[in-house]
Formats: sequence, C-alpha cells, structure tokens
Amino acid sequence: MIQKFLEWLKHLFVVSERHAQLRQYLLFKDLNAHQLQLVDNCLHNREFKAGETLFETGFPLEVLYFIAEGELKVSGASPSEGFQTLKKHDCVGVADLFAKEKRSGTATALTDLSLLALSQTDFWDLVNKNSALGVKILSACCRILGRQITDNGPYNQA
Repeated sequence: MIQKFLEWLKHLFVVSERHAQLRQYLLFKDLNAHQLQLVDNCLHNREFKAGETLFETGFPLEVLYFIAEGELKVSGASPSEGFQTLKKHDCVGVADLFAKEKRSGTATALTDLSLLALSQTDFWDLVNKNSALGVKILSACCRILGRQITDNGPYNQA
C-alpha cells in the first residue's frame, strides 16, 4: 500500500515538472493542469542531428514543432526573405497552420535538436473538442502571429 502511494506521489512530481516545461512555450502558457495533460498526451518526441533538414518550402504542414533543446534555422522561400534562428521554447509552424497548410520556409537543424511534435490533426482536435482549451490556444496563436507582424519577420515567434 505504501509503495503504491509513493509511486502515485512520484507521478505527481513528474507530471508537475513536465507541465512546468510545457508552460515555457507561449502556446501553452495559459493552460491549466488538465488542459496541459490533454496537450501532453498528443505530443511526440523527435530528434534531429545538426545539419538535418526538418522540412522544406512547399512541404505539407503535418506538425508543429516545439524546441526542447538545440537551435534551428528557418529560411524563407527566397534569399530576400532572410532567416530566423529559433531556440529552446520557440515553436515553428503556427503561421503556416493558418495560411496554406504548406511550409513557407525550410528548417535546418543548427545543432542536435530535441523537439516535441504536435500533429496538425491533434492540434485541431484539441481546439475543437474542448472550447476552453481551444480559446486559450487560439488566443496564444494570435499573440504569436501578432508578434510576427510587429517584428516584420515570418518566423519570429518568441
């Protein structure tokens, strides 16, 4: 009986730590514990080595990426569009989610990367199945897109 209690208690600390990590991402900042758990259930770990391409301009948008460790570069379709370096706690794919559902740039790992991936399907399921969660996530998307417009860069998401 004591062993089960200790396992349960340990689980609470692990979940709490994971939720604290997820709150570092602007998209999840305002979610409560239950909502964070719903999101966490949909996240998948992805690893890329330095120099690997995550996706290229024109690829279909399949997932949003959340950087857990490392850095990546997202460059525009043409050299005149420049590039953006994204780091831990940044996400990539929000603007593309609301545009043509195609990647508007190419992402390349600058360092070894540890990412959390949220599929486009899971994103929309979360938004549509839980209105309170959906409002919070869509509001965060608006903040991200607003910052991109303000910063005049397609990839600024800090």
